[in-house]
Amino acid sequence: MLFICSPRLNQLQILRMIAANPHLTQAALSAECGLSVSMVNNYMKELCEAGLIEYRRKSTKNVSYHLTSLGRAQLESMESELTGDAIARFAKTKERLLERILALCAGIPSPRVVLFGTGHLSELVFHALARSEIGVIGVCDDSRPIGSRWCGCEILNPRQLVELAPDAVIITDWGHADEIWNRLEALLPGHIRLIRLDRHSPAAGSGRVTRHPSPGSKPSIA
Repeated sequence: MLFICSPRLNQLQILRMIAANPHLTQAALSAECGLSVSMVNNYMKELCEAGLIEYRRKSTKNVSYHLTSLGRAQLESMESELTGDAIARFAKTKERLLERILALCAGIPSPRVVLFGTGHLSELVFHALARSEIGVIGVCDDSRPIGSRWCGCEILNPRQLVELAPDAVIITDWGHADEIWNRLEALLPGHIRLIRLDRHSPAAGSGRVTRHPSPGSKPSIA
């Protein structure tokens, strides 16, 4: 999901930081927000003119910034707006993930799948699949103890997958997707589909979605 900063989000970030620490300098705000000092200065002027913040100067080198009552109300309103937007994005992302996984599991009645990864993407996928006929029968993650639980599922040793024989393994660890793919491709029989969500893959037919080794090449059905 692409997150694009906007002037409104930049204002929200500055208001948050001033509320947390009124003594931050504009240089510090610039570093924390990822904006130039001149841009921070412009935002500060706009927020001051709108009555959302006020300057308190003890000396030429000692200035603090404080939210006014209007600024605190605006911060609360913007936080609420951002939360609502995040919820809507979360719901839409789950829908898109489910549509894609269903396409890649086409032809399998009531698929049994294992997730490889327990990060944020894994949580999205887990909750998306809860609304479908796809059953999550286990999870693999090298950073968690074998036999421990995650979202009610047992953490498995990847070698257990051969005996468990899921219909598909969904790679939900984007940071190590290539490494995990290569391990599973060497370990698992070809009838177990490997699905990765960090790049485009065609809908699976009867075989495995196979990645060509050359960079930039397109996956194909084996």
